[in-house]
Parts: sequence; C-alpha cells; structure tokens
Amino acid sequence: MKPNLARISGKQDRLAEEILARAPRHIEQSFVNSLDPAAALALGRYGARLATLALRQNSVDLLRRSVLATSLARCLASDDDRDFMVALAVPWIVARQLGEDPAEVFAMVGDSLPDGPVARLVHTFGARTDISLEAFGWELVTTADGPDFRPAS
Repeated sequence: MKPNLARISGKQDRLAEEILARAPRHIEQSFVNSLDPAAALALGRYGARLATLALRQNSVDLLRRSVLATSLARCLASDDDRDFMVALAVPWIVARQLGEDPAEVFAMVGDSLPDGPVARLVHTFGARTDISLEAFGWELVTTADGPDFRPAS
C-alpha cells in the first residue's frame, strides 16, 4: 500500500485550512454545527497528511493542527471510536519522535474542543503510554521525500 502522502488526496487541503483558520481558540459546539458535514472528509485527510509533514518539518505546530483537524473531523462524523484512535496513533507517535509529550500535545487540542466525547477521547488517548504503530496497524516507511506512514500490510 502507498504511503499517506501518496495515497491521501490533498485536493481539499485548502478547505480544511480555511476551517482551521476560522476556528476560535476554544471551539464551541455552535462552530462545529456551522460546518458542512461533508467537511469531515477534508479535515480527516488534512489531519492525516499533516502528521507526516509535521515529522518531516520537525514542527509541533503542524502536529497540533493535525490532531485538531482529525478531531474536528470526528466531531462532524460519528465514526467508530476505534477508527478515530487508529487515526490519532500516527500523531501520537510523531509527538514522541519530535521529543514532545503526547499527553501535553493532545491535552492542548482537547482543551480547545467542545466539551464532550471527542474532547475526552483526545485527552485519554494522548495520556496513554502503550501506543505503537504496529498495535494500531501502521508502519513508518522511508520515501524519496522523507519519512511517511502507511497502513501495515
């Protein structure tokens, strides 16, 4: 299977960037309700792509944006929590690789989300200490452009 940046389309990155630019520092449910549910796909893809870019650019800011975009996508779409945690595993690993405490990175994002199950899951997942790529079905690969992630085969 192809790595994330080759596999996941960035065609809607601009839409996701516009949503994140409009998002207040503390996001209320009314902001989430104002978003088109179709934006969940753009936000989810953007979040997945940003995790790789955060690693390549050694950027904690991109990492936080990755977790935020992924979390907002989950606020818009009622996917299974397991799928959400699979998506969060990559930024959790990237936080470690950047020398950051995943609990702190995820807590910052969780604190900015509307109170509710998504914010709680972001906090809880970030505080875990048992996360590995293998356990969540991912592998780190080296591409001509740098490191990337892909679903394990």
